Amino acid sequence: MINGQLAELYAQYYHEHYNDDYKKKIIICGVVDEEAYLRSNPRIVFVLKEPHTDRVGFSIPERLNANVNRGSKGFEKSWGYTWNQAGIWAYAVHNGFKSYDELRKSAIIAEGVRTIGMTNLKKTGGGPVAIPRQIKDAARTDVNLWRRELEIMDPELIICGRTYKNITSNLGTGCNNRLPEINGRTYHYALWEINGHKTVILEFRHPANRKNRDETLELLRQLMKSLGDAELIRTR
Repeated sequence: MINGQLAELYAQYYHEHYNDDYKKKIIICGVVDEEAYLRSNPRIVFVLKEPHTDRVGFSIPERLNANVNRGSKGFEKSWGYTWNQAGIWAYAVHNGFKSYDELRKSAIIAEGVRTIGMTNLKKTGGGPVAIPRQIKDAARTDVNLWRRELEIMDPELIICGRTYKNITSNLGTGCNNRLPEINGRTYHYALWEINGHKTVILEFRHPANRKNRDETLELLRQLMKSLGDAELIRTR
């Protein structure tokens, strides 16, 4: 089991490096629903900066699973800020793009969230705005941890929520592969050899970004089309 392997990784890593119990030290990452994740194509992992919380010792995938099971009630407000949009993005990549309003339904969001994996470069919480130096230091210090997390989850597409440079610089993949310019902005991707296949690392916005969600969804559609046209990833 993916989350079981991650628990073993955390236990070993935090014992060796911090002489501490990871359950008291970090906020746990992983896949929301392993069966749905493994069935999905492409397998998507979101790599974000840090959780927005002052707590530790809980599992984000477990909390997301609990929100998925709320049914028509939708996600709790504090979880919906980031994960409603992440779920819509994942659903659209897997099933086809429509307008944000057409996709903003509890059942669609839940189906999308079920298919995702996630991790944070910094495993402890922070405030509403991440401090760049802290994220950069955490990414460098714990690169062996989050790199192994990704190897265990084995994604085919990594969506970077404003973490692209930290990820590519620490993995040594290079970061200057350009996708076609969209609305005056160039986005980049990297290819990372993982478990015998190439994984696409995509520069993108953070899913908590609430500015013009339709524009962001259309941007993702165009980026995915470009990756598909280049035969770097399968798209719908």
